[in-house]
Amino acid sequence: MAKIVDAGDSWINAAGRKIPKVIPGYGPTRPFAGAFATAPKTVGLPPLRPIERLPSTQKILPNIEAALKACGAKDGMTVSFHHHLRGGDGVLVMVMKEMRRLGYKNINLAPSSLHDGQKELIDMFKDGTVTSIQTGANDSLGRSVTAGELKGMMVVRSHGARVRAIKEGDIKIDVAFIAAPEADNQGNCNGVHGKNACGPLAYSAIDAKMAKHVVVITDNMVEYPCTPISISENYVDYVVKVNSIGDAKKIVSGTTRLSSDPQTLLIGEYCARLMDALGLLTDELVFQAGAGGTSLTAMCALSDKLAQKKISARMANGGTTGILVDMLKKGLVRKLTTCQAFDLVSVKSMVEDYPAHIETDIDQYANPSNCGNVCNMLDVMVAGGTEVDVHFNCNVNTHSDGSFQHNTGGHQDTAAGAKLTIITMPVARRCNPGIVDNVTTITTPGECIGAIVTEEGVAINPLRKDLLAKLEGKTEEQLGFKLMTIEQLRARGIEKAGRKHSLPKTQDRIIGVIEWRDGTVLDVVRQPIDRKGLGINSAKVDVIIGQASNEVEVVCIDESPYMSPEEVKKMAFEILKVLKVEGAHLKITYDYAKGFLIAASIEVALKHAIKTIPNSLGYDMGELRKYPAPDKNRPLRRSHLYVPGADGYMVGKGGASKADGVILDLEDAVDPSQKDFARVVVRHALRNAVDFGDTEKMVRINGVNELGFTDLEVVLPHAPIDVLVVPKVEFADEIHRLEKKICEILHVEKSPVLLICLIESAVGVENAFEIVRASSNIIGVSMGLEDYTADRAIERTESDAESQWALNRVANAATTAPGVQMIDVVYSVLDDVPGLERAVARARKMGCFGKRCIHPNQVLVVNRCFNPDQPDVDEACSALSTYIKAAPGTGVVKIINKKGKSKMVDKPVLERALRTARLAVAVGMLPADPWNQTMADVRKRIGV
Repeated sequence: MAKIVDAGDSWINAAGRKIPKVIPGYGPTRPFAGAFATAPKTVGLPPLRPIERLPSTQKILPNIEAALKACGAKDGMTVSFHHHLRGGDGVLVMVMKEMRRLGYKNINLAPSSLHDGQKELIDMFKDGTVTSIQTGANDSLGRSVTAGELKGMMVVRSHGARVRAIKEGDIKIDVAFIAAPEADNQGNCNGVHGKNACGPLAYSAIDAKMAKHVVVITDNMVEYPCTPISISENYVDYVVKVNSIGDAKKIVSGTTRLSSDPQTLLIGEYCARLMDALGLLTDELVFQAGAGGTSLTAMCALSDKLAQKKISARMANGGTTGILVDMLKKGLVRKLTTCQAFDLVSVKSMVEDYPAHIETDIDQYANPSNCGNVCNMLDVMVAGGTEVDVHFNCNVNTHSDGSFQHNTGGHQDTAAGAKLTIITMPVARRCNPGIVDNVTTITTPGECIGAIVTEEGVAINPLRKDLLAKLEGKTEEQLGFKLMTIEQLRARGIEKAGRKHSLPKTQDRIIGVIEWRDGTVLDVVRQPIDRKGLGINSAKVDVIIGQASNEVEVVCIDESPYMSPEEVKKMAFEILKVLKVEGAHLKITYDYAKGFLIAASIEVALKHAIKTIPNSLGYDMGELRKYPAPDKNRPLRRSHLYVPGADGYMVGKGGASKADGVILDLEDAVDPSQKDFARVVVRHALRNAVDFGDTEKMVRINGVNELGFTDLEVVLPHAPIDVLVVPKVEFADEIHRLEKKICEILHVEKSPVLLICLIESAVGVENAFEIVRASSNIIGVSMGLEDYTADRAIERTESDAESQWALNRVANAATTAPGVQMIDVVYSVLDDVPGLERAVARARKMGCFGKRCIHPNQVLVVNRCFNPDQPDVDEACSALSTYIKAAPGTGVVKIINKKGKSKMVDKPVLERALRTARLAVAVGMLPADPWNQTMADVRKRIGV
């Protein structure tokens, strides 16, 4: 670790970050000197608050206003809350709205964390009710702070650092409000009982001991004494009963759900294999994991490893999830300590599994300045990360654009305390590399990180020679993962993201301070520059008409663009020429958007400004990319993945999802304001900008109507489409009108475009027979059950049992039309592999050939489930081989089927065998030679 450097008005701290010696809204700074370099304060510590209360004092108050007045509320005071109810908390906003109503200003907000469910605070940032925050803010609240809407400072501390700061007087709480799922009239309370049980009340334990005033707010008042006691009446001044303290069901958030993403599952598996390779899997193992999807999958993989080895670990510490509870109940871990419950299974377990499962407060869990804590007992900690740099510094607080998005949580505490800290993360997320030269913000210094586990492999911190020694000499096959350097992971991240990471451009104003757990300043967050309304991977174009000549002004706000400003300017003049525009001034502001997205933005801006430009007139980037001609009899149509046409990143992925077909969606997945942009993006993608490989290229238009015809006019003259997906078809005549329009646009007599019809109404179901026979170009039919059930005024269920009759009717209609396949409906529940597998099993029984997917994670599952089963392949091969060997003119042959019984094989059985064998060849289950020739011979003999 480097030494601190005095740089005049600033420090260069031991992590290499420049820290002003005085920060407005924060005060004098102490620079970070190293993870364990700064001793805790021993003098000038605040005493425990004095209590002056007569025996006859009444604690019950009628409402929050009364509690505020009893506590001597005033402008500039500091108030605290816990976040055990996470997204379901109803107390913080309730109290703060009351404070705003009463006119209090400049409040210093000191909760243990802030969540998106409290976004009503944003208006209080703007009006000055709240001017400073003593915690990190997630999601929309973080974005609000990033935008400068909080007038003061946000100081981000770890959970352990928060306790230390309160104990050492860095945070002086005037009133602590404690949301209690159960309490009595004296303030004894817990979080394990009541309709909004949330588990422990660990975050408020230190607040109760150190705040000047403590108010318990409950929606479940019970007879004295309330047991068990998490917060004692010893520390409680007042109790207020309200109708509801929130909604405990919202404790679970998107970040705390188990993922079914194959990449995430692989990272989790690698993590467990690393622990095994390092010899950590013993009966004395003490471990903890974060609540992110990758960390949760690592715990699932660890659970499997412990079960295989018949090991019962000594203890797991939480943030607790149902995964850890399951391990406890199975005997894979003997003790479970919890300071936060991440789901209701964990809450329930704290009652059912006591004393094997106990509550710990945050002081005991993570305070770096006490005589010992649970973090220091950890053998291994598995945590997530937004970015990691080549120095192993980790960022979880900000995104790569510099915006605040996440609190620190226990990241620093567990990383510093554990013998091994593993960061699990992909090498890239969308167009952002995850492994970078320097992280945007340092949350946890590299000296505390032992290993980085990604889908590409594992990198060990070179400082951890003990870990490297244990892995030395082991092959990739022995380890079960590839051992890589951090620089190699960085290179793979750049390759996957398609760009290098660049630090965001910022203003001078500091909006946040990242403290290390000892109170020194590890990093600062400056307000990012105004991105001019840009999202990620996008461009903004302003058009002024009526100039003397065409002018183009280009501003790039990123250091690593795909196109230089000079290239963008040249392209803009080419677009002006193609669109026959004169006298226009263009101002183009862009980040690292790809060229075809910038081109689409320019064209759409010009067409909006000049309404007379024809839809069919458009700028073509490059020559047409060569693809095989559309194939009506294509064997692989197992998975059709919807991709929003306006999402340049997802469109740009092309065939990378492994889906058999990609549906570039111009209909429901595109906001009306983005329709024009989506059309041009899709046009560029199909023409040249994106390589779709062997993937079937489909476009869902906006229907057989004016919007849908505009889709065709913009796209078809410039780029071929393999398949049009036509929504909401009710009559065969709609298909006739559609094909007539296509012929007009392409100046041909017969449409070359294949069609899939979506039937989404009761009328469409009744007319399915006529619809599927309306054109020889129709290759498939499917249903839209959300619209269909709405049309019938019934609720769609997960099983789709209410729509089974309609599905069967449409499937039967498809069977009557040569070459028309029934494609199954979307499965709208994400991260539910078993449910998706059941849905595909139902679809196969119904005669479906494939399924539409709404997320890339569904594709591999759908492909696997629609692949033929090996016994079916074997039976098909037997039928085809036996028939072709029989004498010419033989109508029926006999084989032994997959159940070991005799079976007669005639023409219908042979047709089914041909379909199975053809699919088996396409997916690699059978060699093309000799089976393609065998199938051709059989088809010739039976006349199909």
